[in-house]
Formats: sequence, C-alpha cells, structure tokens
Amino acid sequence: MLRCVNTLKLSAEEAKRNAGEIVPFDAYAGSEQRQGWFTREPLGIITAITPYNDPLNLVAHKLGPAIAGGNAVLLKPSNLTPFSTINLVEALFEAGLPPEVITLVHGDRELVTALISARDVRMVSFTGGFATGEAISRSAGLKKLAMELGGNAPVIVMNDCEFGKAVEACVSGAFCAAGQNCIGAQRILVQAELYERFRDAFVAATKKLKAGDPSREETDVGPMISQQVAERTEAAVSEAIAAGAKLLCGHHRDGSLYHPTALEGTPTTCRLWHEEVFAPVVMLASFDTLDEAIEMANEPEYSLHAGIFTNNLSVALEAANKIEAGGVMINDSSDYRFDAMPFGGFKYGSMGREGVRFAYEEMTQPKLVCINRG
Repeated sequence: MLRCVNTLKLSAEEAKRNAGEIVPFDAYAGSEQRQGWFTREPLGIITAITPYNDPLNLVAHKLGPAIAGGNAVLLKPSNLTPFSTINLVEALFEAGLPPEVITLVHGDRELVTALISARDVRMVSFTGGFATGEAISRSAGLKKLAMELGGNAPVIVMNDCEFGKAVEACVSGAFCAAGQNCIGAQRILVQAELYERFRDAFVAATKKLKAGDPSREETDVGPMISQQVAERTEAAVSEAIAAGAKLLCGHHRDGSLYHPTALEGTPTTCRLWHEEVFAPVVMLASFDTLDEAIEMANEPEYSLHAGIFTNNLSVALEAANKIEAGGVMINDSSDYRFDAMPFGGFKYGSMGREGVRFAYEEMTQPKLVCINRG
C-alpha cells in the first residue's frame, strides 16, 4: 500500500518537473536569431496489462506515469487478482479523476488481442511472461511497446562479504512473496572457499521459515497464486533432481503451498537454471574467480537484476560493469527496488523502462516549438 502511494506521488511530481526543456538554438552558427523549447505531450490511449504479483503497486506504475503524461488508459489487470485494481481505480475517481481517463476491462485473450491491436491505441505497456510478450509484439502493429518480461536473477557472494548480512538478504531475496517476484534471487553463486559455510547457514535459515496461511502473523512464506502453478514448480524441481541436482531442503507441496526449496549442483541445461522459475526455489553453485562468476551470471538470455556481496569496492564495480542486467545491487540481494529508479531488462526482450520518470518519458512525446526572431 505504501509503495503504491509513493508511486502515485512520484508521478504527480514528475508531471510538474518534466514538462519540457529549453532548446539552445542560438548556440549553433546560423541559428543566433532562433529560440525555442519542447514540451512533453500525451501519446493518447495506452493499453496497460498487469500481472497477478504485486497487483496494487504494479498497476500504479502503469497508471501514475500515464495519467501524469495526460494519457487515457485501457487497463487490463490479471484475472487472478482484479480486486485491488478495482479499488484503486475507484479511489482515483473518488479523488476527482475524470472517469474517461481510465477504462477498466476484464476478459480473456480475445479481449486482450483487441486492446493491443486497436489502431487508436498508441502504446502497449505490459508486465508478464515472455510467451505473452511475444504474442503482443506480433499483434500490436505500429505502436510503442514497453515490456517487463521477467528475469533470472543471479546473486554473487564473495569470500570477503559480510557473511550474516549476505545470508539473511539472500534468504529474503529468494523466498519473499513465495518467490513470485521477477527480481527474486534465483541463482546464488558463492565463492568456493566460502561455499560450504554459506550453504549450511542458508539452508538452516531457510528451514526456519514458516510456510502457511499468509493471514497469520507468524507466516513467512504463503501459497503460490494457484495449485496449477505450484504443481508446475514441483515438476520443474523434480526434473532438475532427476537430471542430477541435489535437494538441500523443501520440495514439498500442500495444494498451492510450495515450501521453500534449495538445490545445489543443478545442471545448466535444466529449465530451472536458464528460465525464470517465479517460485520459492533457489539454486546454489560455487565458483573460483570473479570472471567465472560473471560468466555464470550472464548465461541466461534475459535478465533484470543481479546482486553481489563483497567488501571490495573494486570488485563490486567490476562486477557492476560486466554483469548484463538492468540493475546491479551491491551488498543487497537482487530483489531490492525503489520506485523512482529505472527498472527494466537487458538482452532478449528488453523493451523500455519503468520507474516513474522513465515510464513517464516512455508515455509522452516531445513537441518542439522554434521561433525565428530574425
């Protein structure tokens, strides 16, 4: 809730401070008698499609910048988590937002296809999976596309790290929100000298997590969005174990509740290693040198965030330069995010950035005015 409020406040501020700029025409030979500026103008109608995870703040990340830019929004939330979106839109209307600014729609794939392919729509902003993103890109036609399509976050743990902080942050980064977090730690790469100590501490901390009813205060890890998703996760872990991965803890399912699971020795050919798992599952692996760790971190064809724990600034900055990710968190797990920072992917499927200022600029277009005073 607080993050949603902050996202909307940031959007309101962006509308006031990012309205345009002066263009120094008179700085160029032959243009001494010219002056002008550009303003940021609305695109028009934006189709926004949001996922089931973080169903309040991720909707705010679409609506806030779009409204700040003067656009109208066709908003399609996930069919699995519509009620927080309905309540947010009603609250905006009650606060005075004209009802024609947001059209809230619910429906199936046929409806989504109509929303993204409509000629009057100027932009599609989508957060979700790669298969849907690829289908949208085929159907959208000539319009702007902004997509956040998921990640497979590596976290590098160096020998010289602050050990307790690294363990605690990696456990939280792997299992917060039942792992249904596109920047959650999925692959934890630990320097060989520290590996066994880190592994044992990580597994011990994971086993202390309480999985169960999310309405109970003592619960650390709640259920996944559906039993079907939990079953798919269970099958992917079983596949990795059959291929040679060693189970360290977890891999137990009660309906839609999948208990926090850690593996080591996962073959890099497994789906768990090179695809987004989006579940409370994490893989541990060891490395000898930083270059080896970076090579392992960069193996998947897409990425959002990465993390590294070290007390050596030179090592941290080298990793930040070489890791192929939209954001590198130093002495933080990969799952840290502040709503004002640029947020988006690297490599395959990288299309635009969220983060209020950056989404606002994606959702507006510059319009130039030039005056010849000669």
